[in-house]
Amino acid sequence: MKKIMCLLLIVVIILTFSIIPMVVKSAETDGVKAVWSSGVHSLAIKDDGSLWAWGNNDYGQFGNGTEISRTSPIKIMDNVTAVSAGAAYTLAVKADGTLWAWGGNASNQLGDGTKTNKRSPVKIMDNVLTISSGDYHNFAIKKDGSLWAWGSNIFGQLGDGTTDNRPSPVKVMDNVAAVSTGETHTMAIKTDGSLWAWGWNIGGHLGDGSDRKYDDAYKSPPIKIMDNVAAVSVGGEHTLATKTDGSLWAWGKNSSGQLGDGTTTTGPSPVKIMDNVTVAFGGGGISFAIKTDGTLWGWGSIANPMNDAGVITYSKILSPVKIMDNVATVGAGYGSYALVKTDGTLWTWGDTTLPLGDGTTVPRNTPAKIMDGVKLPSNATLTAPPTSTGGVSAKPTASTVLVNGKNIAFGAYNIAGNNYFKLRDLALAINGTGKQFSVGWDGANNAISLTSGISYTPEGSELQANTGGNKNAVPTKSKIFLDGKEVSFEAYNIDGSNYFKLRDIGKAFNFGVDWDEAKNTIVIDTNRGYTE
Repeated sequence: MKKIMCLLLIVVIILTFSIIPMVVKSAETDGVKAVWSSGVHSLAIKDDGSLWAWGNNDYGQFGNGTEISRTSPIKIMDNVTAVSAGAAYTLAVKADGTLWAWGGNASNQLGDGTKTNKRSPVKIMDNVLTISSGDYHNFAIKKDGSLWAWGSNIFGQLGDGTTDNRPSPVKVMDNVAAVSTGETHTMAIKTDGSLWAWGWNIGGHLGDGSDRKYDDAYKSPPIKIMDNVAAVSVGGEHTLATKTDGSLWAWGKNSSGQLGDGTTTTGPSPVKIMDNVTVAFGGGGISFAIKTDGTLWGWGSIANPMNDAGVITYSKILSPVKIMDNVATVGAGYGSYALVKTDGTLWTWGDTTLPLGDGTTVPRNTPAKIMDGVKLPSNATLTAPPTSTGGVSAKPTASTVLVNGKNIAFGAYNIAGNNYFKLRDLALAINGTGKQFSVGWDGANNAISLTSGISYTPEGSELQANTGGNKNAVPTKSKIFLDGKEVSFEAYNIDGSNYFKLRDIGKAFNFGVDWDEAKNTIVIDTNRGYTE
């Protein structure tokens, strides 16, 4: 199953029957930003890196050494940057890149080489960037872009060319930017923007145009589906993909109208649903999309108001309808949901009889606020929509970049003779110096927040290499506050991410930026001030 700023919360609400993934975006979203919603146990990472849990704990899926369930959050561990979960088990990535697992383990889903349940975390592997969990199987993308899988593989969902369960991680492929896995099938975006699929294909889950029969229903190893994909989310039996132009495409099972194409007909090939989408999320018979203006749209099996007997029924909504404004991310499962608004508040709702995190087991068909201080995903912060549909050519920066004498490989672009960098890449590169700065999100002003003199907290997706040669760069205007005051930086949107003019950043934080033509080298020096 299943992609930033000063305040963090990552919620994972896990369903016993099936785990529904959240989107995982390439590059800037990576692994740390997600809201998962299903209904059994929930996990949250707060801005200080502490991990919190609530809900059902019958298999030790909290990781606190007990099997005692909770209706309100309790603290589990510190220094966590990413979390994911499946059927009664949990995975977490710590700040040092180590991956830890705990909970139920009957299908080798923990990846520790055993089938023994674990009530406390056990270390699985190092150098992990992001993770995605299915019902009883998992994926991890390492910092070198390699994809690893383990656990149940009866449907070929691990993508290793077999249907053998894997008790320990096995390598599947290289150059992976994002992964999303569901009940029985998996999608991965490679660094060149191509989308690949494997696993069970009854109902056209994979999107390759076929609807396999039971005697030939799975495909493994991976097959290519489409290009120019920025984000993907695997629902229970359908898939949603957002392309780099903001268009949303869907395919797979459609019995509840979850594809959003106005029908209930299964779609084995991608069909376009809507435009101007930042990210989309698939659940069990339901789909959500967040548009570039922050509006949340939903379709599929949508909850009706609770009746007098306290029962919530559902209607089939066959096309997208607007739900609410100012939404940063959302999680969709079988009957329970969670969203984070742009002000950093977490809201949950659903018909589950298990805890939604509000201290009760009462079902709700409307969102209720659970907590404040939620860290927002990068798609709600550093990716502003382009200001026009035209653009200019952006060439990958071929120059060497020295930061205080150290050679650092940036994923930067040259546009009309000027170099453009991602804010987070620069923040990481000069972290710990006298010119360091933090990158956050100002929910009150709906703006990027930069604070000088404050150390930067890495997200794990920084300093990724460019792919695909020259790109189309579209001028964009991101609202930015520096030390509480609004500022203006020249920026371009390239493949869904914003790049800022290096000299603007150098001037703002007063660090030196020079060009050594003889050595074809960009020189960044925090030991001196900025000069024109």
